[in-house]
Amino acid sequence: MAIWQYQLNIIPKKSILSKFGKIPIKLEINEDAWEKYWENIEDIEDIENLPEPDFEDVKTINWWKNKKLDLKIISSKIDKLVSRADYGKDSLNSIIWKGNSDKNEDNDCYISFDSNTKSINEFEFRTDLRDKEKAKIFLSGMLELCLENELMVYNTNGHLFESKPELIYEDLKKSNAVDFLTEPEKFLDKIAERKEIIKPKKLSLWSKIKAKMK
Repeated sequence: MAIWQYQLNIIPKKSILSKFGKIPIKLEINEDAWEKYWENIEDIEDIENLPEPDFEDVKTINWWKNKKLDLKIISSKIDKLVSRADYGKDSLNSIIWKGNSDKNEDNDCYISFDSNTKSINEFEFRTDLRDKEKAKIFLSGMLELCLENELMVYNTNGHLFESKPELIYEDLKKSNAVDFLTEPEKFLDKIAERKEIIKPKKLSLWSKIKAKMK
């Protein structure tokens, strides 16, 4: 993910209510468990045969088990916001969108699904914040799609939100992307001061596909 991108993952609201009986403020991302998981991976390049995690958190729960979306309708709406990516066009279980980074349109979106049942596995998108107007059009369009289909979003820290622009705008103001774009030197100094190695928490299917394309 580029530093100027703001990422949101999409999950069904009904699945959250079914799981917790209410809408929590934050969904758990088990940092310690992911760290141990990656410590036991000998060959990270063998992305097709990574073992399934033996713990539960927001990334391992099957949120889409009982939620059906018409992929053709959803895809056609996203097509109006961002172009399909050149890579992955022949995939039978994923759809990828990728904007033009050179034009400050590095918006992207990814949906993975079961090729037989068409049930979604992952649904996420990233907004390029370098151009305020272009970012607003893309982000607003994606949030409108979520509202129409009773979907919620969570950020990279697990904070959960209704798909309402006013809530998301408040969150992105606190994001690394905004920090970097408004005060890049200060942001980089802050990163340098941490003096820590950031380990990957989980390769999403999207990340796996892009890794294979390199």
